Amino acid sequence: MLILIALSAHEAAHLFSALLLNIKFDKVKITLFGFNLNADLDNTYFIKKIILFVSGPVCNAFLYLGFRNTEYSDFADINIFLACINMIPIVPLDGGNICKTVLEIFLNLKSVCRYIIMTNTFFVVCFLIIIYIYRNYLYFLLIIMALKGIIEENKNLLEKSITNNYSKLKI
Repeated sequence: MLILIALSAHEAAHLFSALLLNIKFDKVKITLFGFNLNADLDNTYFIKKIILFVSGPVCNAFLYLGFRNTEYSDFADINIFLACINMIPIVPLDGGNICKTVLEIFLNLKSVCRYIIMTNTFFVVCFLIIIYIYRNYLYFLLIIMALKGIIEENKNLLEKSITNNYSKLKI
């Protein structure tokens, strides 16, 4: 039950940030990986995207600080765990989206997508090693998230490639 409260606070922080930053979205989807704001972030300033992505982990960190020395220290521990897990640099986690946003400043879309695919693949291998050594099967959820990110980035690459080729044909 405590983890559901922590997850809800995390996602509410993202939603509040989107509203505060005037980031337009047309719906909120509930997925296995939390809530997903269906927003077009392609035309959003990078600083707004970073604030949006960091708001969830920051909320969890503040909840940790607020409850760590109380009778609700278990709730505090769950929040710091969520904050740390969400900062792992794999897409679709917040840490991966922050990395992707920063890379988009310096690199073209194709390079960013390739970097994200390589990073997610690296973490899949790391999580498999952790599972093998420690027999901690919780990491399968992170593997699923990383694989989902790889699929999404490949889809983004394909969509952008088709869009670019189509626009060249129209000229």
